[in-house]
Amino acid sequence: MSYISKIEEFAQSCADNMADLLGLEVSIIDELGIRVSGTGFHQSLIGKSIPEGSFFEQILRTGSKGTIFDNRKDHEHCISCIFHERCTELATMGYPVMMNDQPIGVIGFIGFTAEQRDLIVTNKEKLYKFMGTISTLLENKLLLLEVTTRNCEVHEGFQQEKRAYSFNDMIGESEQFHSVVKKAKKVVNSPSTILLTGENGTGKECMAKAVHYESSRANQPFITVNCSAIPETLVESELFGYDKGAFTGANREGKIGKFEAANNGTIFLDEIGDLPLSVQPKLLRVLQEKQVERVGGTRQYSLNVRVIAATNKSLWEMVTKETFREDLYYRINVIPLRLPSLSERVGDIRLFLSYFLKKYSHILQKNVPKLDPLLEQWFLQNEWKGNIRQLENTVEYMMNMVESPHTLTFEDLPYYLHTRQNSSSLDSMVANFERNILAQHLPLNQKEQKEQLAKMLNISLSTLYRKLDKYGLS
Repeated sequence: MSYISKIEEFAQSCADNMADLLGLEVSIIDELGIRVSGTGFHQSLIGKSIPEGSFFEQILRTGSKGTIFDNRKDHEHCISCIFHERCTELATMGYPVMMNDQPIGVIGFIGFTAEQRDLIVTNKEKLYKFMGTISTLLENKLLLLEVTTRNCEVHEGFQQEKRAYSFNDMIGESEQFHSVVKKAKKVVNSPSTILLTGENGTGKECMAKAVHYESSRANQPFITVNCSAIPETLVESELFGYDKGAFTGANREGKIGKFEAANNGTIFLDEIGDLPLSVQPKLLRVLQEKQVERVGGTRQYSLNVRVIAATNKSLWEMVTKETFREDLYYRINVIPLRLPSLSERVGDIRLFLSYFLKKYSHILQKNVPKLDPLLEQWFLQNEWKGNIRQLENTVEYMMNMVESPHTLTFEDLPYYLHTRQNSSSLDSMVANFERNILAQHLPLNQKEQKEQLAKMLNISLSTLYRKLDKYGLS
């Protein structure tokens, strides 16, 4: 397994966030030249090799960043690519991901329109700086992974959690959070299939683990399958296994699938909305009959598996578009549990902040830093499109970069959170938050009220007066 493929979910999250914020298409390549994550057109190429002789291949080989936007057809870095004559990219940037001074991947920004090309050309140096930050973040994520892999063990080639995971490990005090946990607790020992829905980063896998480890199956395997990460040609054999001689290159002894590996335990089918339509009938049959037939085999293997599926898509909408089978939809949607987005549980953000700051302080062996009051308010008011996962990634980045002892401020935020296409400067962003915070405490008719506010914001009374005058709030 390549380095970056070990953190493919994290890499895809980074790619999605970068694409949303910059308005560019993003690809992340591993050291084997395989596209681990991508957005837009490149999302359909995940799991496939980059073209021979391509620009990204050369960056991977040399470990040097680069940009192409003029005379692409005749450019020295393009002319050797096998798709040279058919390429529709107008501008491309590549930046190496390094570990131990060796390139282990490439971050790529791609522009297909004139606007995207102009964005790359005009902001090339700033984008390089941004890519460097993400490259460091990926490297640090891999280093942290090396520390935490001791908590895992291998079970028939699949990762399985050693320690128990309970609802008490999940963070939250909001009514929306407690409502879904209450429902989940009622069905921990039920054999019925659970369908977890909600936006990316809301904690669907954590919920699935909590259900498993709170159930009577806790000492049995918990097997995770990311349906979007397996190449379509391999999905059936990965899920259901294969008998010896089933196809060219198959293991001589055959191989059990993930359903068999999860027998007597739980199988978690993440991103089930990305399961190929061609495989859905066999999955339906397995769920109905509680038996699995390996690829190339004739024998039926009985199963006792609890199935938990998850998706961030509207499966019913997919049903109406005939991209997801209606009968399979009803089979997996027996117990629907929707996890609320972070914007629906703003009151829990402080709990997550405290937990993640302590977590990464421990991992990175740093003192727990203080949080600037204005930055804390920003965390509470920010629109967390990536939900809990994005919030954790933000704290992890800040803890990697902060020098102890230090108070975390806006300057410590990741680059992409305060440098956006067509957005205002960091100074104006801070000013807007300052004004909003002050406005929330108006009117301040007496000096005692102003002194209390200044103390709460950890600023002097004279500074408070100056800021009130600055924003026309005096």
